[in-house]
Amino acid sequence: MAEFKEISPNAPTTAKLANWFENRFPTAFDAYRVHMSEYYAPKNFNMWYIFGSLSLLVLVIQIVTGIFLVMHYKPDANLAFASVEYIMRVVLWGCLIRYMDSTGAFA
Repeated sequence: MAEFKEISPNAPTTAKLANWFENRFPTAFDAYRVHMSEYYAPKNFNMWYIFGSLSLLVLVIQIVTGIFLVMHYKPDANLAFASVEYIMRVVLWGCLIRYMDSTGAFA
């Protein structure tokens, strides 16, 4: 049986939540510690490296929002405008998803 780490009842809520998470998923914080927080970065590391991960984030947003939009879009000349109008007015968060997709396309 796994041993649970004890924490003071007067501890802050974030510490209690972190303790609860660590007791149930014991390797999560260890993996974060080894692979993320204690990882040595090169000396020439600068802010320009963020743009690679930012472009990956935009690509993932494009894919996810595109999948949601393609569920409701009808690619017919007579039905295209009506389907976009349906997405904007009826689909839950449809206008946000559509604008996120169009903003990501121009990023």
